Amino acid sequence: MKIERLVLGMLHTNCYIVYDEQSKEAIIIDPADSYPKIKAKILELDLQVKYVILTHAHSDHIGALDQLADDTGALVCIGADDATILNDGELNLCSYLGNSCPTSKADVLINDGDSLSLSQNTIKFITTPGHTKGSISIVFDDAVISGDTLFFESIGRTDFPTSDTVAIFNSIKNKLYALDRETTVYPGHGEPTSIGHEIDNNPFVW
Repeated sequence: MKIERLVLGMLHTNCYIVYDEQSKEAIIIDPADSYPKIKAKILELDLQVKYVILTHAHSDHIGALDQLADDTGALVCIGADDATILNDGELNLCSYLGNSCPTSKADVLINDGDSLSLSQNTIKFITTPGHTKGSISIVFDDAVISGDTLFFESIGRTDFPTSDTVAIFNSIKNKLYALDRETTVYPGHGEPTSIGHEIDNNPFVW
């Protein structure tokens, strides 16, 4: 599978387009903003979007959700514990940031250990609560998309509604750090890193 990254919106959120090169089936992860930019990349790569997956329901990760879901008919997937946050302007921070709250509902609720198929590929999920109570990470063969749980030498904020500092440490240490050290980490903001680099260098996790 191929992974394309678009950096979108005022908070420079990473939107990932993951697709099978042969079948052209794709998933869009965290459609942050600027649907025309996302659509242009979909058309450029000639993709059929099967799923829209949200690592969590914060405003800066869902700005183009309604347009994307309406235009493609893709199923909206989110961690089960973030489903109610998705359409709540206070909990998803849309009200705080002055953004419109999405009307799209979750079609698929993700629980720990769940998986989805994309052509001949399997997408696996692990729940990684802390930044929000329903945050999830998405695992491929040699990569993980970590949302706002784990960044390059940093971690997600835990001062938002439904955040939990103890939970984010446990998610990182017990779940993400349990992945192979060579696993590439694609975070919700900033540049990629690796599990091994974070184990050795992340000053926030001990």
